[in-house]
Amino acid sequence: MFIPFEARSLSDWNIYSSSSQETASILFDGQTSVEYLNIEKKSAYRFVVSQTIKQLEPGYYTLTAIIKNGGGQPKCYIYADAASGEMRLTSLPVSSEWLEVIVRGIEVREGECTIGLYAEANGGNWCSIHSFELVRSDRPYELLKGGDISELPRIEENGGIYRDRHEPKDGLEILKAYGHNIVRIRLYNDPGNPDFWPSNQLDERGYQNEERTLALAKRAKEQGFQIQFSFHYSDYWTNGLAQHKPHAWEGLAFDELKEALYQYTRDFMERLVKQGTAPEYVSLGNEIQGGMCYPDGSVDNWPQLAELLKAGCRAVKEISEQSKIVIHLDGATEDEKYEQFFGSCERYGVPYDIIGPSYYPFWTQASVQQLVDFCNKLVHRFDKDILLMETGYNWNAATGNGIRGQLENNGPEPYESTPEGQRDFLYSLMNGIKQVEQGRCLGVLYWDPVMIYVPGVGWQKDAPNVVDNTTLFDFDGNALPAMLAYKYNN
Repeated sequence: MFIPFEARSLSDWNIYSSSSQETASILFDGQTSVEYLNIEKKSAYRFVVSQTIKQLEPGYYTLTAIIKNGGGQPKCYIYADAASGEMRLTSLPVSSEWLEVIVRGIEVREGECTIGLYAEANGGNWCSIHSFELVRSDRPYELLKGGDISELPRIEENGGIYRDRHEPKDGLEILKAYGHNIVRIRLYNDPGNPDFWPSNQLDERGYQNEERTLALAKRAKEQGFQIQFSFHYSDYWTNGLAQHKPHAWEGLAFDELKEALYQYTRDFMERLVKQGTAPEYVSLGNEIQGGMCYPDGSVDNWPQLAELLKAGCRAVKEISEQSKIVIHLDGATEDEKYEQFFGSCERYGVPYDIIGPSYYPFWTQASVQQLVDFCNKLVHRFDKDILLMETGYNWNAATGNGIRGQLENNGPEPYESTPEGQRDFLYSLMNGIKQVEQGRCLGVLYWDPVMIYVPGVGWQKDAPNVVDNTTLFDFDGNALPAMLAYKYNN
């Protein structure tokens, strides 16, 4: 069902606030409310502009709008409220060109839906909304929004303090308050063991080992988070270049290695389920575009890699059938890489539920729009949902140690390496996720949002922290403006 707005109520919403004017200007033929936030200076305004659509059939709807936005507002989002549950929001990305913005998963039960714009604007801020369309979609949608919290206990135990508006608080409570609804937790087999390399490159207190990981999963679940759980199948962090087998698996024949991976996965899943923390999503390995457990499970030997993935999948599903299997690769937008890898999964009968790309504008040198196009191609080719497993964006050009961090720059995205630039990138990314056809992109997990600057704490022994300038907290642990992208998108 397509609901166009009648001509008389299709006025453009041109919102402009000026500190030199007695009133803000709004052109709209609907319900409008404007008030000063700073009464004395008359320099900040709250706008609520809305219209109610009636006689709608029950079901799920998608709202799209064509917008321009000069940016700079503390808050600026379109919304849909059908009085049947959570109000649906999408923050307006900054754009000087007309851009489509989308709100998904609007559930109408009583035949009415109010759509509108909410903005808290400073003098000189502006945005324009050219048109709206409300379309029956019959598909529920939940935006997953969160990040990897594996470093949280280490930061806390080494003196790091998280703050919201300068008030110290539990880091997880802050994330929850800003709308995070999922956490990623990674597991290493035996990290920090001084007798084995590369395990001995990590802290001897065994952060991200089995016991600490179980405790963190329980803590997150008690806060109401969904869990994306990542088996690294290593004593050390893994990616395309580093896929070291756990020291306990070295020297095993391939059939023994496959059995060890299966049994390890099954045993730990049993422990997660037993304590009430069955993960909603499980990734087998981390950025495995080159394979896992080198050299046995390298992509140079796809039949063996397929057997390892099948063993891991079988172990997960035997214990927690509802947990969805994610296969995680780097390099979002690299079409050929994904065609080769997931085409091989098809060829060798590897079962999985979700494709999990990593997307960093710096590493991929790709824009959000290129990401949307890439995701649409994946959906058409493989008919799988997508979950962005990693993303990151500099909010400062240098780390707390004054060196260049993991990201040299922010790639082709136009937003600067500032707190506001990081926020505006996430506004754009959240909208881009919702643009993917049929809502098949489920959401995004931010990389190491909590690994804030703490003197002496780095990514491994005697190495600096190279991500504390991409976190969602500043060097003093204060929540950054980027948190608003989580709060005002759902």
